[in-house]
Amino acid sequence: MIKLKSILTEELAQTEFVPVKLDWKFKDYEPAFDAETMKLHYDKHYKGYIDKLNKAIKEENIPVMFNQGQMTAAKVMLSGVTQYSNSVRNNGGGFYNHTIWFNQLNPDDKGKIEEGSDIDVMIKEQFGTLEKFKVEFKDKATSNFGSGWTWLLYDKGQLRIVNTANQDNPYMDVVNEPGQILMGIDLWEHAYYLKYKNDRAKYVDAFFKLLCWKSVGKRLDRTTNI
Repeated sequence: MIKLKSILTEELAQTEFVPVKLDWKFKDYEPAFDAETMKLHYDKHYKGYIDKLNKAIKEENIPVMFNQGQMTAAKVMLSGVTQYSNSVRNNGGGFYNHTIWFNQLNPDDKGKIEEGSDIDVMIKEQFGTLEKFKVEFKDKATSNFGSGWTWLLYDKGQLRIVNTANQDNPYMDVVNEPGQILMGIDLWEHAYYLKYKNDRAKYVDAFFKLLCWKSVGKRLDRTTNI
């Protein structure tokens, strides 16, 4: 009974959105991403979105259920985002997208994908090789006009690469892009301009040197087991 009470207390303890904790120091992401950009991205932009989201939720008296985790809570909220303010849309997307962003970067893995893993097999079956997939993903990302995101989605047995603007993502009811998010790249200039200036293509190449394919594979597993 004590253990059950403890679990229930933990589930009910969260009352607002919080940033994901990083397992690395900002300098550990170098040379692909410079420490200054990572620090600004995490401490200023990401946390800024979260603070504004929590403020908007209180002001608009939006019920948020954290019992299944904050990402599930955010996904539910974003699925009906048209009923809320632009502040919830922009900052809710900012929270969700950036939580995926920081969770999928792993300086230790250095962008290595496990040969024969489900995601490896699916990419090769659909795109031919991992390199061909990266080229197609980069082409999509560099064609995204202005600020936004490029996503890899899983939808009905297929992988799809799609763009969204600003802090929108495919789970919002204002975005007509079906599928489950496997990974995404931040295309706002705050993510890369200090190091790469306007060379978005080089930034995308650097992203693949930090991408944790194990994280992508876990999302794929959860999606295909629904």
